[in-house]
Amino acid sequence: MNKHLTRAVVTAAVLGLAVPALAQTELSFWSWRQEDVKAYNEMIAEFEKTHPDIKVTYTAHEAKAYNTILTTALAGGSGPDIIHTRAYGSLENVSGAGYLEPLNDQVDLSNFPADLVRGTTLRADGKVYAVPFATQTVLVYYNKDIFEQQGLTPPATWDEFMDVAEKLKAAGITPLANGTADGWTIEVASGAIMPNFYGPDFFGEVTSGKTTFADPRYVDALEHMAQLAPYMPQGFEGVDYATMKALFTSGAAAMFIGGSWEIPGWRDAGLNFGFMAGPAAEPGKDRLVATWLDGGYGVNAASPNKEAALEFIRFTATKEWGQMLADKLANVPAVKGVVPKDPALAEIIKLQEHQTPYIMLVAFRFKKPTGSQLLQDGLQKLMTGAMSAEDVAKAVADGIASAK
Repeated sequence: MNKHLTRAVVTAAVLGLAVPALAQTELSFWSWRQEDVKAYNEMIAEFEKTHPDIKVTYTAHEAKAYNTILTTALAGGSGPDIIHTRAYGSLENVSGAGYLEPLNDQVDLSNFPADLVRGTTLRADGKVYAVPFATQTVLVYYNKDIFEQQGLTPPATWDEFMDVAEKLKAAGITPLANGTADGWTIEVASGAIMPNFYGPDFFGEVTSGKTTFADPRYVDALEHMAQLAPYMPQGFEGVDYATMKALFTSGAAAMFIGGSWEIPGWRDAGLNFGFMAGPAAEPGKDRLVATWLDGGYGVNAASPNKEAALEFIRFTATKEWGQMLADKLANVPAVKGVVPKDPALAEIIKLQEHQTPYIMLVAFRFKKPTGSQLLQDGLQKLMTGAMSAEDVAKAVADGIASAK
């Protein structure tokens, strides 16, 4: 990009002078974030104001099919110029195949926490292949109107949570919107409940080899997950993500366990909602929230427009972009220094003071079978009673031990 020409064009526009037509470099930007199209187009427009010689087109694919669509295109020598990547093991599947441009020495990442940058770093060569974009946190959402009508207070402990669920059920209200048809959603739900039972030390111990998933703490956490089944929708094993959201937004269900990315959707639906951390195992204990790096922005190594794509990627590494992520998408940005205007984001950041990694995504999606595959399968069977907590824990431990 000609920076001097760009500056002259911007100056001319500000002064109201005639702006000469520029030959534009057109960049394609693929993502799985279908719910964020409007916001991303607005954010991209801010970049284009100061880069009139670059046009970025954002295309959002269906979330579950995104990885397949992306890797198929890349393997065929095509694909987008700019790639919205997932993190950890999913990133390695793309970067390890040589499809992403290394960003070291090309993008300033000094304003990002090292833990988050590791989520976009290929372990094999230690290079960074994407700019981290946001963190996500597992929350328990609740319908404020229903709680008020039923005289209920948001529960702080497991016993209180069970008591609230029982009272809602007795009133003819489905306590939890969550189902298990889409395995990833029940894994997300486990991120709100299980850490409060296996505790803050378990992640470090299981990743270092000091213990395994057959640990009694993990079994206990699974046993508490199983106790949610009576409070889920009838036929919950057939309830998918879209149905879960419909149950919650319609008021048919009083609570929904999900990620912090749901907030804009609840607001758009006009829902009067609140949120909280998962319930503490016992009174006085910290309420842990599971967190993770949601992904990053990378450049297709085979892009014919690599320099322009890198220019856009540099913009995604700025505090300005991070502020837009916070203000337009209610995401907690990965970049340091952003002050959220949204009180919900401020509350999430406060909840993150007692956080633990979202275990399978952060540490056990690098081999196959992945920890997520094992846990999702186990949770689906656990919730229907087809497997016991001990059997699920053993299956997860054995699967991870044999993963390649």
